[in-house]
Amino acid sequence: MARLFVRSSGLARGALAALAAFVALPAFAQMTLSTQPFAKAYTPIPFVSPANFAASLLKNAREAQAIRDFCSTMRTYYKKYGWHDDPCGHVKWRADLRSKNGHPLIYAAFGRGTETTLILGGVHANELTPMHLAFRAARYLDEHPGTLNSDVRAIIAPLVNPDGFLRTNPTRTNADGIDLNRNLFTLDWYDKAHRLWSGRRHRVLAHFPGYFPNSEVETIFQIRLIDRFHPDKILSIHAPLGFLDYDGPGAGQLPHPTRTEVKARRLVKAISEKSKNYKVEDYTFYPGSLGNYAGNERHIPTVTLELETTQPKLVDAYWKQFWPGILESIHYQYKAPATLEALGNDNASPFSALYCPIPDKTI
Repeated sequence: MARLFVRSSGLARGALAALAAFVALPAFAQMTLSTQPFAKAYTPIPFVSPANFAASLLKNAREAQAIRDFCSTMRTYYKKYGWHDDPCGHVKWRADLRSKNGHPLIYAAFGRGTETTLILGGVHANELTPMHLAFRAARYLDEHPGTLNSDVRAIIAPLVNPDGFLRTNPTRTNADGIDLNRNLFTLDWYDKAHRLWSGRRHRVLAHFPGYFPNSEVETIFQIRLIDRFHPDKILSIHAPLGFLDYDGPGAGQLPHPTRTEVKARRLVKAISEKSKNYKVEDYTFYPGSLGNYAGNERHIPTVTLELETTQPKLVDAYWKQFWPGILESIHYQYKAPATLEALGNDNASPFSALYCPIPDKTI
């Protein structure tokens, strides 16, 4: 993978495209040019190699066996942390991609309504309690199919970062040492991601955003879920900051919020009330974070549930406290108006088709 900087005043776009094709061959080149006036002398062009993605496609013939092997391994690791439940249960998991270490990136759908909520766990694999909560939510919905109202649907990806979890000591980062919640291609990534990592984070490797945005298959996995299922809301579970954070329409202090912005913002309050009035904070978002990518740029109400600790022994207590809030996030009625859905930006979404078509499997 290489990064090319082209002087914005030098080459015409046609010549730039030809140069990109030459440099990237046989690699797949994704070119991003800002439509806004160039503020700097150089424009970053990320090139995404097929070796970074094509090898991560999970063939249909291998899907079922890969998931069975993965669930068997997960049961072994659950026992390590004193968890006696079966992580996968009888959920009809699906997987289109696999991680660098060969683990399937699993997800499942529940309900048949149109109001869709995406729930993510295990983005930072050393945050054990969020992953357990997400797996348990999936099993509960599978075992109690009448739980969801007829007009809603939930998509759950309980372990976005299996390579970080399935090792002797779980890590925040994936197998490449990348913080997946700093790797999404947000408009401020090139300007701020490395500067903030070097400054505020003191170059701590656990927070490394990557050399390029969208460089990790787990990042593309999250983007594909958003592009395919078009969630009306997103709930991402983390630890151990101990609060709920909201990004999306109505975030921040708006002098005259619209009714849509007010309704979107109330999502976090509704989750809090169902979770024993859990603390709500207006926490900043980072370059490459999900809150920035989905909430700030794509106007999808995005709530981050930060559990208070990663202690494995607290999973039952967290389930009792937060399952009602998770269920509320699914049932909360919010449909973005067409004006919001039509809002665009210049960092390309839907993005999945640039890598390969989103599978049209019925789920």
